[in-house]
Amino acid sequence: MLTDFHTHIWPDALASAAIGALSAQGGIPALYDGTVAGLRSAMKRAGIERSVVQPVATKPGQVRAINDWAATLMSDDVVPFGAMHPDLEDPVAELERMHALGLRGFKMHPEYQSFSPDDHKLSPMLDAATELGMIFFSHAGADIGPQTLSGTPDVFARVIDRHPDLTIVLAHLGGFRQWHDVPEHLVGRDVYLDTAFTLGHLPDEEFVAIVRAHGADRVLFGSDGPWTDAAAEIAHIRSMGFTDAELDAILGGTAEKLLAR
Repeated sequence: MLTDFHTHIWPDALASAAIGALSAQGGIPALYDGTVAGLRSAMKRAGIERSVVQPVATKPGQVRAINDWAATLMSDDVVPFGAMHPDLEDPVAELERMHALGLRGFKMHPEYQSFSPDDHKLSPMLDAATELGMIFFSHAGADIGPQTLSGTPDVFARVIDRHPDLTIVLAHLGGFRQWHDVPEHLVGRDVYLDTAFTLGHLPDEEFVAIVRAHGADRVLFGSDGPWTDAAAEIAHIRSMGFTDAELDAILGGTAEKLLAR
């Protein structure tokens, strides 16, 4: 099942404003309108059978409402993750609630949420996620919006050391514009990497080298939609000389195993 592990949508009433603000901040156009219907249309054009939605809460007070909305999206072709914020008053209770709602994991963003992933205050949250079998999905590396840099490969390596049984997925092949440090700190570790917003920013030969050194069975296709054309991203990956087995893993096999846990 061709799976996009990294997409973004918003409630229909908020999508237009969110897309406008984020497009202006990052200086990039959106390829669909940010609604679930827009996502499904983009999926159809690209031949994608399932998308994982990764919401971001920029304020603690947004978390519960986002998670309630995310839970309504569950379907055969859309797998919603929840949102979490480092300053939420009782994150463990909210993780338990998210788990009861059927959310498979949660997204965090060190740059938009102004935190370091190795901050010890996150340990109870990450320990609870481990116990619940939930996936911790995080933006990694720089961002085209905020100009901070907190989620670097070495920081995430410390998170892996402290929480060896936690299932972690790092966006942007382990660190947008920090790929020079990914081989030293993340390659070969027990962590999944997605391909989102990497192609065209990282030379193809370096992309292939990281994927093969890490193992295609720990790499997930992600478009970061609506900010890239998923069909073009898939075509690019198919053109890079990967074997059929590697392509099967990257484009869906790895996601299938991860979501079935």
